[in-house]
Amino acid sequence: MFPGQGSQYRNMGIGFLEANSDYRRYFEIASKITDKDLLEIIGGNSKKNLLDETRFSQISIYTLSCALNDYLFNVLSINKNCIGTVTGHSLGEYSALYSAGAYDFKKGAELVKYRSLIMDDENRSQNGMMAAVLGMNERGVEDVVKSSRDRVFIANYNDYTQIVVSGYEDAVKDAIERLKEKGAKRIIPLKVGIASHCPLMEKVSDKLGKFINGNVKFKKMGLPFFSTTEAAYRNSNDIAGTLTGQLVNPIRWVDSIGYLLEEGAGIFIEVGPGKVLSGLVNRIARENKREVVLLNTDKIENIEELGEKLKKEGMINEA
Repeated sequence: MFPGQGSQYRNMGIGFLEANSDYRRYFEIASKITDKDLLEIIGGNSKKNLLDETRFSQISIYTLSCALNDYLFNVLSINKNCIGTVTGHSLGEYSALYSAGAYDFKKGAELVKYRSLIMDDENRSQNGMMAAVLGMNERGVEDVVKSSRDRVFIANYNDYTQIVVSGYEDAVKDAIERLKEKGAKRIIPLKVGIASHCPLMEKVSDKLGKFINGNVKFKKMGLPFFSTTEAAYRNSNDIAGTLTGQLVNPIRWVDSIGYLLEEGAGIFIEVGPGKVLSGLVNRIARENKREVVLLNTDKIENIEELGEKLKKEGMINEA
């Protein structure tokens, strides 16, 4: 499973790249596409914090996630026959599609770059905002959102008591105050400058669709891909609709993980920066009384632990 925008942080992946310098080539390719040194941005060496800007955070997360994905398969030698599905949260679906074989790294990077630019442009014109609401159930958040008259929407159903709202900045700030009054334990503005996964992204969705139709031909995938927008498996013919629909519809993470748990998924590997998705899966599994193994690639020691665990599980191809 691959994380989305908001999981970025300064120096993410640097330890991995120092230990595995060959994988810097992914950043060299992506830096040429963006005409900016992404490793310099990640290292926080520029005067301005550019990593949290949509145009750089999305491509940086995608690039690191893809490099880590290939390390797991090519160096750790994870047996692909042991992978039940690949999935992602929002932007993470682009990394998941790369993992599944829907396109090569460069084509995916070009797609992510375009997506980030049109989202960034739209935000400059509409002034959007997203915020995570913690400690309140779905119904409680929906009641507040309904009174916002199509200015605030639910963007992510992350777990049973973590819902993300999205919309115009002034309206989201007003909704935050009402959510606090209704009993929300905590509300965290997200490190994104956009109002994604809601109808405010309709123009962006249309632009993305035209770009995909003119520039991207999706390949037959070698791994099953599970969309967390539709909470269903999708094939190559469905991908364009999945990626455009993702911008205007909420991410149904809790439903998706619940479905995969019912299918028998027991090991979840978070491939990319951070451990946010692992935390969400842990809470969803606990609520469903399921035991799961959670692994991640956030630090070099986490990757080493992952390799040891999967070897014990018989999921590593022996030389």
